[in-house]
Amino acid sequence: MLELPEGLKKKLDEAVSVLEEKDKFRLITHYDADGISAAAVLARSLMKDQKGFHATFADSFPENIPEGLPLIFTDIGNSHLKRLVDLEEEVIVLDHHDVQEKEDYQEKNDKIFVNPHEFGIDGAQEVSGGTLALLLSLRFDKTNLEDAVYGLAGAAADKQAIGGFTGLNQRLAELAVEKNELTKKEELFLDGENIRDALMKAADPYFPGISGNKNEIDDIIEDLNIDPESKLETIGRDKKRRLNSLLVLSLIKEDRPADVIESIKGTHYVSETSEIDMDRLYKLLNSCARNNKPGLGLSLCFGDRQALDEAKEIRNEYRSEMVKKLRNLGSKVETEEYDNIQYFFDDKKTRKGELAGLGMLYFLDKAKPVFGMAEGDQKIDISARATKELVKKGLDLGALCSKISKELEGVGGGHDIAAGATIDRDALESFLKRMDEETGAVLS
Repeated sequence: MLELPEGLKKKLDEAVSVLEEKDKFRLITHYDADGISAAAVLARSLMKDQKGFHATFADSFPENIPEGLPLIFTDIGNSHLKRLVDLEEEVIVLDHHDVQEKEDYQEKNDKIFVNPHEFGIDGAQEVSGGTLALLLSLRFDKTNLEDAVYGLAGAAADKQAIGGFTGLNQRLAELAVEKNELTKKEELFLDGENIRDALMKAADPYFPGISGNKNEIDDIIEDLNIDPESKLETIGRDKKRRLNSLLVLSLIKEDRPADVIESIKGTHYVSETSEIDMDRLYKLLNSCARNNKPGLGLSLCFGDRQALDEAKEIRNEYRSEMVKKLRNLGSKVETEEYDNIQYFFDDKKTRKGELAGLGMLYFLDKAKPVFGMAEGDQKIDISARATKELVKKGLDLGALCSKISKELEGVGGGHDIAAGATIDRDALESFLKRMDEETGAVLS
């Protein structure tokens, strides 16, 4: 069985008691793929036990919190604990983001805050919203291990699978394989209707000079004597090996670091029950989230075939759009720089975070964190991304986004390596200058 810190087990068991006692719940979750994953795990668990739920997806903490039913927050909530302690409803918060304000709210009320950082677990790398929800689901009913693919998809969506899972994510994956709920295989991270389609729309991973380049792709297919209509799994070991070498070479030519090169191939986990690949699942959920259709993502996790087909269509369109955006970002014509930070604007706030993350992997200056900006009604929505190397030097984007946005009467927070903020439009210049100063002070 899965070994957990005693304090974490106690918190989870307190939450299980609420699940056992009540019949209906309000699920409030982040709109991204990890939030969808977390909601799917809990919703499937509740439905199996014939309990009701109503799910709400939010891009930030909701201004109006529903009343009357027990509230379960997933992948969201740790930045607003002060508001939650005053609610009359029973509250469970499953959030892997660190708490910036360290007051011990747990001692002041009966709300249940399950925060992995409290038990020495790194929420940025070792557990996600999806896998935290899976832990609770397993404490509620150990047969829910069959839903491991949905929880782990959330961790993969939050880039916690790069180089292989670690910590609780790894132990959950190993347990699911041991209990025959998942099978695993080593394979390239490519998906599409066929080889040509997979390479044309390859955005994550992205291959400089190849992704979206029809002439280059046709030359590769001809050189390798591959039927362009064939799928990756049918082309044979030797052709896969040669294709992998060409893709690796495209990254080496651009002087990409070893962890990026290693990330194009890795472990695929496939559910024995639903027969869905975790890698493809998280990318479908991500496309749904980035196109403002998180409910569609939740539906496909319930096995809705129509939802799955619609999600595939959305993903195809999204991948094509992302390749174009990444090629523009790679030219750096859309990127501005200060001494210690870099930033760009995008017209869709749901896309800027992924663009920032992929930009850091493939194109942008790795010595500077990147900030993706999107303009709203009198507000600027910001997604920030760093590298592991910058974090090792002491950079904590979550802490800086929280601190600086608060100075400017905004809100912010997140992980050390990935964070966000929302500020007034007229405060943008001040935000960038302060972030440049604070980042320089840490990295100098």
